[in-house]
Amino acid sequence: MQLFSKELSSTDINHRLAIPTASLEAFEIPPGEHSVDVLAMDADGNVWRFLLSTRTNETHPKPVFYGDWRQFVQNKGLRVGDKVIFEMEDDLGDGVRFRIRAQKKRIRLLGADIWVDV
Repeated sequence: MQLFSKELSSTDINHRLAIPTASLEAFEIPPGEHSVDVLAMDADGNVWRFLLSTRTNETHPKPVFYGDWRQFVQNKGLRVGDKVIFEMEDDLGDGVRFRIRAQKKRIRLLGADIWVDV
C-alpha cells in the first residue's frame, strides 16, 4: 500500500525528507515519544534506517525523515525534482515493513511524464 509519493525539493535533498502528516498513522510512534526508527528496503534489497521525527511542542507535527536519508539520496544520485515512493508491506523480513523507491523523470510522452526506478 502506497503511503506517499513526493517530488523532492532542495531541503529534501540537502537536509531531511518532509513527509505528509496524513502518513503518520502508518508508523508506530510510542505514546509520549516524538521519534521512531523506520526500516525500509529499496529495490536493490538494501535496508535503510530512517529516523522519523515530529515536533515536540507544536500542534502541527511536521514529520521528517533523518538517519540514513542523506546516504540514500547520495546512493541513488537523487536531485531536486526526482521522486520517492514510500510503501507499507506486510513483512519483508527482519522487521522490515516498508519499501522505498527512488525515481527519475526520463521523458515526457504524449503529455505524461515517464518515470524510471533508480
